[in-house]
Amino acid sequence: MMLREVKVNSNVYYYLFHISSAKPFKKHIKFLGEKKPSFKEMKKLESNFLKEIKSSSAQELYPNVIVLLQKIQEQYGYLPESEIVRLSKELDIPAVDLSGVATFYSQFKLIKPGKYKLSLCRGTACHVKNSLELLKYTEELLGVKAGKTQESGKVSLDIVNCLGACAKAPVIMINGVVYGELTKEKIKKIVEGLK
Repeated sequence: MMLREVKVNSNVYYYLFHISSAKPFKKHIKFLGEKKPSFKEMKKLESNFLKEIKSSSAQELYPNVIVLLQKIQEQYGYLPESEIVRLSKELDIPAVDLSGVATFYSQFKLIKPGKYKLSLCRGTACHVKNSLELLKYTEELLGVKAGKTQESGKVSLDIVNCLGACAKAPVIMINGVVYGELTKEKIKKIVEGLK
């Protein structure tokens, strides 16, 4: 961080000048005015300017981070810790910040999905038709809670807000195939079919 003095004709102007260490390198300039700040003022200005830079950099990177995390998830089916650490090193962003983005959005999965990915709908139409009871029953049959994968790695169970098949409520999707008008008996048959 440097204080720059710029003379234009007979006037003198002061700027704070900073080059970020993140790649690609970026210059940050803040106009301070015609009065040279004191040492004490300078420390406060530097601190505030660094906060502004960090905030604007996060806003600029944020959409890119989401896209990069989506690409990793497309490749692996979830976000492996090793890939979050790799991306962290490439972007020079702490891995905890990337994990924070990943855990904020429900689209991202941090646990490896099972061979069979079950997504039980909890949208309004399904809720009205008893999907909560069906969820509890499915968890009991599979021996796994929603949002988790069986230790065997065979089945993962998720909750989704809507599968867009409200006319067939309640519904569940397994590896892209939707099963509707569910009952406990139908779910039991479906789960047994996975074995």
